[in-house]
Amino acid sequence: MPVDTWFPLAIYYEDLPDAPQHQAALIEAVLDLEKSGYEPRNFPEMAWTGDLHGVEQIHLDPRFAWIVGQVETHTRQYLDALGLDLSQVDLYIQRAWPVVSRHQQEVGTHCHNTANISAVYYVAVPESGSDESGCLAFFDDARQNEVSPGIGSENTDIIAQWNYLNQDQALYLPTEGRLILFPAKQRHGVTMNHTEGMRISLSFDIVITAAPGQAAGSYEFLTPPPSQWKRFSEPLAPS
Repeated sequence: MPVDTWFPLAIYYEDLPDAPQHQAALIEAVLDLEKSGYEPRNFPEMAWTGDLHGVEQIHLDPRFAWIVGQVETHTRQYLDALGLDLSQVDLYIQRAWPVVSRHQQEVGTHCHNTANISAVYYVAVPESGSDESGCLAFFDDARQNEVSPGIGSENTDIIAQWNYLNQDQALYLPTEGRLILFPAKQRHGVTMNHTEGMRISLSFDIVITAAPGQAAGSYEFLTPPPSQWKRFSEPLAPS
């Protein structure tokens, strides 16, 4: 008796062949930005994330030009695989930032609601390819096959065996030189770094807008081109 599966979550990943020759320069740039950024604003057990510390525009920093080019190339390939007509859209890197995770640090669960596509690139990973330095975890909030809400709760033992039909999360092992892309709305987090080394990664948020000249109906589902926006006028000074 077959069981069909539908509505999969599409996670794209690629191991970049030129990664080793760019690693040292990227590490140096990230640590320089961390040192010059704001004082830590989160708990000690949370990884240092540039977006919380005034370092969220590395896509405009020439030191990151190589990885920005890779993100652009692979985002187009990802969206092509999803069936989008790329001639009808424009793509923008909205923001990008480094993440440095040290011993016993993690990144809590979250999603990127102001973007469409998110990407992470692993610059340096202690014990690369294992779960020791912290996995990227994706969480299934839809729970398509949870036939009774909460049936898989840790407070029960009703699920006899976890499998691809009932799993509530998917883990990706951190791997040096790997680029991963996924829908920005997908809730995710990073498990704890149990090694003594630093895990260094780069995060990107990408926005899709309608390309200029598209049919007006496109604007129901895509943000209109920024060139058509009008910023509010400065408010009149009180008399």
